[in-house]
Amino acid sequence: MKNIYYSKNVLDVVTLQNLQELILERYKEIPTYNFSRKTEQPRNYLEEVIRDLIGYDNHVEYWVRNETEATLFHVDGNELQAKIDRVKYEEEDPEMVKEFPLNTHILYLYIDPKMEKGDLILLPNQEYIIGRKILDTNFKPLEGQEMLVVKPVTNHMVLFDRPIYHAVSAVKNRDIVKNRLALMFSSWKQIPSVYKDHEHWSNEHISNLGAPVGPQPMEFKDFTI
Repeated sequence: MKNIYYSKNVLDVVTLQNLQELILERYKEIPTYNFSRKTEQPRNYLEEVIRDLIGYDNHVEYWVRNETEATLFHVDGNELQAKIDRVKYEEEDPEMVKEFPLNTHILYLYIDPKMEKGDLILLPNQEYIIGRKILDTNFKPLEGQEMLVVKPVTNHMVLFDRPIYHAVSAVKNRDIVKNRLALMFSSWKQIPSVYKDHEHWSNEHISNLGAPVGPQPMEFKDFTI
């Protein structure tokens, strides 16, 4: 399908195993949002693997997820800035300039063969709708809209090069399947403003006092094999 690409056996056996072991053992150390400039050499094993795959033509934003719950329909854009603004202003800044990457790669690092559902759902003909939020919890596909459903497989990768809406269905047998591990990375022509001074950020969360806390810059060191 135009603008959506699928690859099998992306990583060699040793690299795949190294990534699986490193991430599963140290998952909590990985920042929620990360950025690598094209002018810099890799600073950790994740960046080494990504640069081996796509080279240094563009900057790269990358993130790792090990989730079995559903993910709502969304587009990949400057989500980090939207989350910072949502906590700061109690809503996503309507004046925020929407920024989008050149593409998105979804590389499945570990998918339990027994997993039921947990599918990637793509709307191949629905790009970002101007005026909608980046953190859009109300978007729903139109009735009869074309969907492409991808069943994740270990060491397979999906690539799309437009800001299309996509979602993930919940894993049905979460009592059995505990891991749905994926490495995502997007190429950027420009450096999003939020990454000008800090390249690694935590997620938003609720403090011990019950107050919302926005994403914070954090360190990400010594993540190597």
